[in-house]
Amino acid sequence: MSAQITLTGRLVADPELKFGQNGNAVVNLRVVTSGRRKTDEGWQDVDTTFWSVAAFRQLAENCAESLNKGDLVVVTGKVKSREWQDKEGNKRVSWEVAADHVAVDLVRNTASSSRVDRKSEPVADDPWSKPADDVAPF
Repeated sequence: MSAQITLTGRLVADPELKFGQNGNAVVNLRVVTSGRRKTDEGWQDVDTTFWSVAAFRQLAENCAESLNKGDLVVVTGKVKSREWQDKEGNKRVSWEVAADHVAVDLVRNTASSSRVDRKSEPVADDPWSKPADDVAPF
């Protein structure tokens, strides 16, 4: 079972856009979240967590086109834990989020947006904009 989650954090790498065999876009994001605490020595990051985030279809393409490493983002989606073993045989847990929404956090950024016209004609030099009955170019 998965739970709804909202994350606010920074992208630690540029988005990685891929396309499945069915032609649907998938983007992988790595987001780091942490709190800040003031100590005698100054500010310190606490509770740092790295999250794997996947977004699909048009959201995936929009993320790949709009986001870059270092951007402060807000992600809402469903979180799941995944258990796995590392090379030494130790059990590990990673947290993965299937994104419903991804946005630039405007606390320290400005942004402009433009609507995606889903009814437009295919762009001649964009192999991914062809109608769904075409075969993916790979």
